[in-house]
Amino acid sequence: MSGVPFHSPEPASEHGLPPLRTAMLFFALYMAFAWISFVHPMRGLNITPWNPQAALAVALLFVKAGAWPVVWMAGACAEAIIGTERLPPAAVIVSTAAMTAGSATIAAGLRRWLGSDFPVIARQSALVFLALAAGGALLAAFLRAGALWAVGVVPFERIPAVVHRAAIGDGVGLVVTLPVLLALASAKLRSLTHSMLRTPECWVIASVTVAAVVSVFHQAPQDQFKYFYVLFVPVVWASTRFGAIGAIWAAALVQALLIAALQFGHYLPLTVFEFQLLVAAFTCTGVLLGAIVDEKQAAEEALRKSLRLAAAGDMAAALAHELNQPLTAMGTYARASQVLARRLGPHDETARGMLEIADKLALEAARAGDMVNRLRRFFRERATDLQVTPLTDLLREAMRSQSARARALRVQLSGTEGDPLPSVLVDPVQISVVLRNLLANAIEAASDPRRPPDAPRWVRLQAHRQGTEVVVTLLDSGEGLTPEQARDIFDAPASSKPGGMGIGLAISRAIVEAHAGRLWAEPGAGGRFHFTIPFDTGAVHDE
Repeated sequence: MSGVPFHSPEPASEHGLPPLRTAMLFFALYMAFAWISFVHPMRGLNITPWNPQAALAVALLFVKAGAWPVVWMAGACAEAIIGTERLPPAAVIVSTAAMTAGSATIAAGLRRWLGSDFPVIARQSALVFLALAAGGALLAAFLRAGALWAVGVVPFERIPAVVHRAAIGDGVGLVVTLPVLLALASAKLRSLTHSMLRTPECWVIASVTVAAVVSVFHQAPQDQFKYFYVLFVPVVWASTRFGAIGAIWAAALVQALLIAALQFGHYLPLTVFEFQLLVAAFTCTGVLLGAIVDEKQAAEEALRKSLRLAAAGDMAAALAHELNQPLTAMGTYARASQVLARRLGPHDETARGMLEIADKLALEAARAGDMVNRLRRFFRERATDLQVTPLTDLLREAMRSQSARARALRVQLSGTEGDPLPSVLVDPVQISVVLRNLLANAIEAASDPRRPPDAPRWVRLQAHRQGTEVVVTLLDSGEGLTPEQARDIFDAPASSKPGGMGIGLAISRAIVEAHAGRLWAEPGAGGRFHFTIPFDTGAVHDE
């Protein structure tokens, strides 16, 4: 599971308010988080050692920059309803305004420096996130302390203590809770989480975490800090085994258990803040270690992919060398057959049949030779012969090339189009290789002999515009893919097909990416493969 890049939903740049449903859900979660985390507030103020609602606010503002009025209202209601210290209305207004400003600043920093790749696995991005969380929490704490001082709630000499406690509460909430929230919001991270939860080792780590927390808090209060380092063990274990996603959930579990222990125990507020500093320390350690593990795994997978593509290039070169001569001979024999057929005269039915067959043979021999040579050049030189090509023609030709095979296997092959498709700047031979490979795989999946005889057998080729890209989709009635298969199928070490070499999809992805597109598979019932081809709206025309 390690090594799979983290991607969250694309952050929105619009500045309007979120939909009412989203705002109501946010408000309810914010109030719930504020109530759960209201443990040992700072005397005279509603500043607690752990503020997960700060992470919730940043998450909403990261996705919807204009949601700050909703965040401010939720903060004000939490202060007024849940807080035990009844602050003056002016203090509530300025305090929550300062917290909202701090959250908006952190969200803007995340969008600016990490963008849609947050949360991420790279060490540099992990460091940027931790720096933004720490710096943003400190900024929000200064703003809050300054606002409370301005309305006369906090004396000047108490500002450092307020900044210290507020920065710890917000910082721990951001570092521990924000990655969890975005992991839940991302389909890919949810898939990684489900995969992790299905492994026995995950539950062993969770059990060790519970045992570690119990062992620490079973000690006398004065000795608990001495044994707190034991909690590093499950977090480090989860990080090295599952990467950053393991570190995120292990730290969240420790935090939840710690809050429960502190809630039911008798601890001074200062002790709670000290415990939270230790939570922040091992969370940062786990995230950085997980990022290193994931980065290493990603580098290893990229190396394996490169070696596999290099092997495919060598194979293409060898095949081109071996096939050029027989393909040339086939073309020569086909042209000779054409000459002989024409000599028999135009009225001879046998001659007309021979001429038609010879024409097709010559065309297919030339096409095969061109395809092999283009693939050899692509793998050796990454060469693409770009031409403005009607995409509809490529789709129709790919379907024509596979129609006989589909009929032989009793698979219904169909194609649909949305809006009129534009011409695209591509290497038509290479894109044809991608289409034929995907169609051939879909036909094999739909006609798998292991399926019931009465199971549906169909393959659909679809294409539509999406922004400045054309999205081509292959659907089939086969068994489909699990999330793990959808993730690994393009880098599989070997094909599951008898006699297959397991490089067809890897080659297809390399070709699509060379055209600045993307190729991916969706898990679920039935096969679902998609790839995109960008087009320049100023350079191409609609068909």
